Amino acid sequence: MRFHRTYPLSLLLACTMCSVVYGQVVVQVNELGSGDPVPYAHVMWRTLDGETQGMSVTGPEGRSALAHAFDGRALEVRVSFVGLDALTDTLVGPGPFTLSMVRNINMMQELLVTGQYRPRPAEEVVQRMKVVDARTIQRMAANDLASALRQQVNMRIGQDNLLGASMTMQGLGGENVKVLIDGVPVTGRLNGNVDLSQIDLSNIERVEIVEGPLSVNYGTNALAGTINLITRKSASVAPTLGAKVHAEHIGRLNTVLNGSARKGKSDLLFAGGRNFFAGWDPGRPGLVDLAPAVADTLRYQQWKPREQYFARVNYRWTDASWRLGYKGEVMHDLIIDRGRPRAPYFETAFDQEFLTLRTDNALFAEHDMSRGRHLNILAAHNRYRRTRATYFRDLTDLGSEPVTSTGMQDTTTFQLTNVRAVLSTGKDSSRFDHEVGADVNVETGSGERIGDGQRTIADAALFASIEYRPSRSLTLRPAARVAYNSQYAAPLVPSLNVRWAPSAHWTFRAAYAQGFRAPSIKELYLFFVDVNHDIVGNPDLAAERSHHGDMGVDYRHARASGIYTAEAGVFMNDVQDMITLAQLSGARYSYVNIGSVRTFGGSVGAGWNNGHWIVSTGAALSGREDDIAAGSIPLTPEARLSLTKEWRRLGWSFSLFYKFQGEQVGYVALSETEVGRNTISAFHMADANVAKILWKERLRLAIGCMDLFDVRNVNATLSGGAHSAGGASVPMTTGRTFFLRIDLDLKRSGT
Repeated sequence: MRFHRTYPLSLLLACTMCSVVYGQVVVQVNELGSGDPVPYAHVMWRTLDGETQGMSVTGPEGRSALAHAFDGRALEVRVSFVGLDALTDTLVGPGPFTLSMVRNINMMQELLVTGQYRPRPAEEVVQRMKVVDARTIQRMAANDLASALRQQVNMRIGQDNLLGASMTMQGLGGENVKVLIDGVPVTGRLNGNVDLSQIDLSNIERVEIVEGPLSVNYGTNALAGTINLITRKSASVAPTLGAKVHAEHIGRLNTVLNGSARKGKSDLLFAGGRNFFAGWDPGRPGLVDLAPAVADTLRYQQWKPREQYFARVNYRWTDASWRLGYKGEVMHDLIIDRGRPRAPYFETAFDQEFLTLRTDNALFAEHDMSRGRHLNILAAHNRYRRTRATYFRDLTDLGSEPVTSTGMQDTTTFQLTNVRAVLSTGKDSSRFDHEVGADVNVETGSGERIGDGQRTIADAALFASIEYRPSRSLTLRPAARVAYNSQYAAPLVPSLNVRWAPSAHWTFRAAYAQGFRAPSIKELYLFFVDVNHDIVGNPDLAAERSHHGDMGVDYRHARASGIYTAEAGVFMNDVQDMITLAQLSGARYSYVNIGSVRTFGGSVGAGWNNGHWIVSTGAALSGREDDIAAGSIPLTPEARLSLTKEWRRLGWSFSLFYKFQGEQVGYVALSETEVGRNTISAFHMADANVAKILWKERLRLAIGCMDLFDVRNVNATLSGGAHSAGGASVPMTTGRTFFLRIDLDLKRSGT
């Protein structure tokens, strides 16, 4: 009888003990310091004997019950979340356990600075902006800026095997795109474009792309958009040393060495390397042959041999209110153009060498003042020197001598001095913030290709803007820039940006701006004549004036299944007195004003990221209308897809990048009074790679294939009036190539 009375109580006690012993292990993930929960963090766990393992995601409150019934065995857990340092710990018992994660010292990569009063998350900036961060650059196996931008819609990368990589953005040429490194303009435009293949991505933290006008902030060239490369400035607490090797089967070998150190208030980072390309010709498939070749027709290559040496150093000193820094860069770029053997005996040839030297120096000073005020000053001096040497080569004994004919030897130098000071306020609780600034740019060009041997264009400007927030969800930013240009009467340049965030997930943006672009020294006075080019400047050019408008909407929602994003936008540019390079007669080209040009378009995109799958897709449609063919509006479609799958526990990842580029329209002068259109055919591009992380995340190996569709030369046609032509082609890529990439990152422990 006593047994029956105590049986229910004993059963309840046993069940309670079992629930304690065999219940799920519970973890609570918080951020160290603030104590805020970390939602949707990834928790990977395994028993120490390795027999059982799994993965879970914390909920909105930062809490997760691991799918493991506690049986006395200890668990090893690894918690990861974007922007926080990964945490590894050993848990003994059923918990609950509280795990605290430390915010990553490189969290600034998520805060954008281009055109902002202060660093802000992407969701809070007033302009439409895209970011290509360091991890995306690594997944793409991109070595230079041209490679990193190929995936963007409303953006197209072109290629000249002597002038390098160029771009168009929103239907406008690269002369309307401002390229900056840490806010300092990049000088040395050839044919209106900065050679994007000369900008190495070593120690680049992210690339910020502003779609639409930043003419008020950065003046001329900033109409279609602004691309700002942000270098790493903060070193880890422990000294680091890294190396990168990128090799392709067609004869490309890139090697980079980088490192960082921190001592007290000082941070020092450096990177340097060599990029080598042996040259390639589509008529000779297979592996590159580096052995000395006999003197025959195989010496000519469509893609020219190229060798680059570069180095970059960043130093920053920081205290409670001041940040002082210096950035220095040097680049040595040599392109060799070996000519075809000359008839009738094929024993001589003309060779050319193009040597580019860049030296960039910049000083930075930032000061946090009282009442939320911030002072930012930079002073920079950049020097660009390009030398062309032509040689008459005897192929029987490999002897050579310089060609003394006019235009066969030339050195052109451009120097740009930029001084900029900006005072801004940035108080989160204030309805009014403002920014006032001044900048001065002095560019000097000298050389035989420049009229009178040397020309200088100076530009000085004052600019100001106000951010007014009538409510927490609405931000209005009117702005204006007034400038003096030594060559043209620069107009007042106004702009207006609007940002409206009615909820935590939706953000609407709209912008209007006027633009002004004075012709560059090259467009006015350039004289570039060789066996491949015949380009002369036009001192009678009128300055470009333009109107721009855009609007867009962004959606972002973090859920247990991942982060969902979506975007849509439209734009319009109306440019008066558009300047373009056009064919005058035969091989002679010059810069001309072609009248009014209107570009317009729209784009959509979507993405999903759960830490294991990273998917992003987009499409765009743009059009161009001009005075050359009134009533005819060619449309250019684009589509892109990027997909990455990461097996974090195993250290494997797979990435695929695809883009379809529709037919593009350009201009060609049919005579001195008639300008026609040319079109470049549509094509598909795709890259894929597989990567493996080894040696406790110190080593990353990747193998892959670029240009899966084997795009090489793209067909181009000419039309206009009674003239038409076909059968021409333009180089796009070297075709399908296979690569091996090794990234090594060492960090001294115990520091």
